[in-house]
Parts: sequence; C-alpha cells; structure tokens
Amino acid sequence: MTLRAIPLTPDAFAPFGRVFDLTGTPGEGVMPMSGEGWRDSYTLAPLIDGPAHLGMTQGPSAPWDCRLMERHPRTEEALFCAGAAIVLAVAPGGTAPAPLAETLRAFIIRPGQVAVMNRGVWHDACRGLKAPTPYYWMATCGLGPDPWVEVSGGPVRVLA
Repeated sequence: MTLRAIPLTPDAFAPFGRVFDLTGTPGEGVMPMSGEGWRDSYTLAPLIDGPAHLGMTQGPSAPWDCRLMERHPRTEEALFCAGAAIVLAVAPGGTAPAPLAETLRAFIIRPGQVAVMNRGVWHDACRGLKAPTPYYWMATCGLGPDPWVEVSGGPVRVLA
C-alpha cells in the first residue's frame, strides 16, 4: 500500500487534531505582531492541554515504509519544524489495539505551522520532506509507557 502526503491544513487535519499557522496571518487562534525589522506570532491559548515538555527529534528523510506507530492517550502532542518541512503519518485513535493501514494519512508540515494531535492519535516519527531533518515536539512526558505497535495490514509506503 502507498500513501502520498498532502499539505497540512486545518480542514484536512481536523480528524486528528488542530493546526496553527504562525507565519503572521491573523486568525485561527494566532496573534501576529511586528516591529522594525521583525515579525512575531503566538497562539492565543496554550498549545497543548497540559503541562508541556519540549523535545527535539532528528528524523530521516521521506519516503519511508511506515511499520510502527505509537499513541499517547494521556497527552496531546504538538509537532513543529526547526527550519525545513517534515512529513507526519497519522491514523485515528480509538479502541483498536493497532493502527489500521487503510486509515493512515500523511501531512507535510511547513516551517511556521504547528500540528497538535489529539490524545490517542496514532503516529510515526516525522521524516524530513527532502532530507534528514530535526523537528520539535511538545507533550507531557513521564505519564507511562506508550509502546510502538505494528501497523495492521502494513507496512504503508509514505511518499512526500
């Protein structure tokens, strides 16, 4: 099975969580500001629904075979780029013991965008759109194990 990543938009990502665009456009929960030679934006509400730890992951490059996914039932998780676009593969949360290959979706997160996954959404580690790429994540850590589980009916080839 093959899956092509699509651009991250609030509508497309709605089944999995929320999207914020910090590139300076007002609305969608973001407040932009600017001054002499600078621009700034921030979210109007806290990014996730609990105390947050900030982490950074170095991901390899797309394309890849998505074989394993994890989920966090006790925290939301926000993902954002460090400087280059990344690709996120997700599957709906729920009571199933494993993500289902036919439900996977993939999104391209560009610099300035933030994807906040709902609690329990299955996800793989992000990959760089064009090259190995570091990215940041924010979640509440230390809440217990969140094991990596094989994709049922997988692997799924994720193309950027």
